[in-house]
Amino acid sequence: MRRNHSGSGTSAPAVPLRLRPPEVNRLDHQIHLQNGSTSILGLSRHSLRQAKQKPTPSLSRRVYELTKELGGLRQEIQFYRECFEVLQRLRESAYDVYQQQFLAGHSSKRMTELISQLHHALEDSVRREVEAEKCWMESWGVHTEKGKKAGQLWI
Repeated sequence: MRRNHSGSGTSAPAVPLRLRPPEVNRLDHQIHLQNGSTSILGLSRHSLRQAKQKPTPSLSRRVYELTKELGGLRQEIQFYRECFEVLQRLRESAYDVYQQQFLAGHSSKRMTELISQLHHALEDSVRREVEAEKCWMESWGVHTEKGKKAGQLWI
């Protein structure tokens, strides 16, 4: 049991010794392959160690680096904002279908319509997420495969 500094004997909440950093995903990896960086990559031990060992750049060089980093962070924020909006729309559609199904009972014709509605909402969600990812990747010079249909569900 930990004691606080007053010696009263009450225990302080345990603080984890090391918080686990977010994991690198495939998008972070592809951006890294293009000599780019994301907020997750910037927090890696390797990146932090390198930053500490670099000599202090000139003021103009530092302004250039920060401007470039700001642009990248803005693109990353835009990507995650779009993904969040896509998931919110999907959630709303799924909830709407659930409510309609609940109120409609077990009518097979209505059930088929609701399943179709949910399927289209899922396809739209995947398509929009793929488009957002494509825009973000293209900003780093990563081009997606041609011929793939974005947002198509295979059931």
